[in-house]
Amino acid sequence: MDFSIVMNFLLIAGAIHGFIFNIATFLYRRQIEKPVVFLNLFVFFLSMNNLQSWLMAKGYTSQIFLLENFVFPWYVMIVPMFYAFLIHYFGLEKQRTSLLTLSIVVFSTEFALQTAFLHGVGLGMFDPGMIPTYNAIEDAITLVYSLFVFVKVVLLAFRYPKQHPEILVFDDLVWIKRFIAWGGFIFMLWGVAVALNIFSTHIKAPYSYYPLRIASSILIYWTGYQAFFRYTVHKDQIILRRRAQDAKKEGLDDLRETIT
Repeated sequence: MDFSIVMNFLLIAGAIHGFIFNIATFLYRRQIEKPVVFLNLFVFFLSMNNLQSWLMAKGYTSQIFLLENFVFPWYVMIVPMFYAFLIHYFGLEKQRTSLLTLSIVVFSTEFALQTAFLHGVGLGMFDPGMIPTYNAIEDAITLVYSLFVFVKVVLLAFRYPKQHPEILVFDDLVWIKRFIAWGGFIFMLWGVAVALNIFSTHIKAPYSYYPLRIASSILIYWTGYQAFFRYTVHKDQIILRRRAQDAKKEGLDDLRETIT
């Protein structure tokens, strides 16, 4: 069997699964909290990245030169969305910035620069052969920025529980540590792909991205449901604990009134 067929199936299956998760999550919960929003955006951008890769691999692109060669920088927003989810998961939104504004600026800048570059290629200002090189450089820049945000995820996940051990009453955070381990592996694959795209004369995109796409597809399946399940349990435990504390307090107040 042609490996590209398997690769394309995994890409579109992961994308569809992610979109189904987005729809099911919003239908399941009556009240959509911010952690759920950011978690769904994390899965959404992963899915959009997979869908775009599948469309390009299958050749389902526009005949217009700009649209045919344009690569939406969905991957810029993936790690920042998980970082924003983690901040709201820990309830730190009033103490820490989620880097959303900076991420949107990076996304918009890459979008604008790529549009200008491809427009210049269409006008004959640049050689069309420069397109793969431009994409590789843009990918390298995105990798550096994503690593910067990922380091903040790691620091938050490991430092915050030590400073606030009460969080471990509701969640042992093992799933977050597994996500970080898997994320580190994905970054390694991403770095290899970027290096091959820039320096290799034999292995270029899209083949250099195949291991990365497989890993990202697995991430959609695992992280989405694991994080959503953990968040639901985490919130329910907090609510039950607060109710128990309130009930205990009311019982003590009633006891004092009876004694007096």
